[in-house]
Amino acid sequence: MVQKLSALIVDDEENARILLNELLEETLLFDDIRLAQSVTSAYDELTRFEPDIIFLDIKMPGKDGFAFLQDLPQRSGRHEIVFVTAYDQFAIKAIKSQAFDYLLKPVNRKELKQCITRYIEKREEEPGVVRPVKILGSGKKISRIRVNTRTGTLFINPADILFNRAEGNYTTICTGKKQYLCSMNLGKVMELLPKHGFIRVGRSYVINFEYITLLDRKESTITLVRDGESVTVKIPRQHLKDLDIM
Repeated sequence: MVQKLSALIVDDEENARILLNELLEETLLFDDIRLAQSVTSAYDELTRFEPDIIFLDIKMPGKDGFAFLQDLPQRSGRHEIVFVTAYDQFAIKAIKSQAFDYLLKPVNRKELKQCITRYIEKREEEPGVVRPVKILGSGKKISRIRVNTRTGTLFINPADILFNRAEGNYTTICTGKKQYLCSMNLGKVMELLPKHGFIRVGRSYVINFEYITLLDRKESTITLVRDGESVTVKIPRQHLKDLDIM
């Protein structure tokens, strides 16, 4: 049985607060939902209870959502932040602010459910557990890493990864043909990878050295090739020296 959740909705628009409250109640997963019409009233609520998830609007009179987020660690315990806004241009800034998720208004039931499911998986399951997968008939085992994405869980063989790129509190995992956005920061992803073969390049990349075929120092780029698929990555010039240790 899933333990009931608690939430704080912070939004200056009354209709938006009411609608999101109704959508959360429909899930039957919350037993304590509180509403705040401003950053100031949200701070007051946080003195009385500790919500699991804070659904936070961005554009509000006075302090906005980002200002609230900056001040939050000084005032309360651990909460996951989900930005809920009508302005999609804030998506990248929200990710870099280490928000758990980002939902556009009007909130879609399916996307909201996926967000809550991801939160429950993160809370109840230790992310990044390495699970051996047996190949039938061979007796061999391949260790795959498991990471959460916005829509579910990704099981991937590290040998298939070309590079990992930091996206704030998220990480893009590139296999050549596909890219996946996982809800773990780059440092956590690196802890799951084999000790040998992957190299940290600056603060933004962890690269599989096996697939590097060209290092262009003039253009500050690295070209990686896997199964005929070529990917070029732009690296800050000062970090190209990180590749010299391999």
